[in-house]
Amino acid sequence: MIIKQKQNWLRGISYNLQMIIFASSLCSIFAYLLVVNHTNTMGIEIGERQYQIKQLEEEYRDLQTQATMLQSMSRIEEISNQQLSMVKAENFDYVKPAEAAVAAKN
Repeated sequence: MIIKQKQNWLRGISYNLQMIIFASSLCSIFAYLLVVNHTNTMGIEIGERQYQIKQLEEEYRDLQTQATMLQSMSRIEEISNQQLSMVKAENFDYVKPAEAAVAAKN
């Protein structure tokens, strides 16, 4: 009778231990899947951000090229001649200011 009780008690402990191991395994698998899913999601987001950075760098280069073209001297001369009706000066006359006269108070 005592032996049967010990056997039943050992079976109960064995069953409980098996259930604990099974539950721990399930929790570990679930945690692993969460980590892998999160890592993959972050990898995809990093790839998207790198693509956006590349696109913005190309746009920046295009804007720099456009700004350089708009600031070119030939373009400025063209606009001043055609749209503003300005003409290029041929010769220059420099005017020297006369020396200033200062009156003294007596």
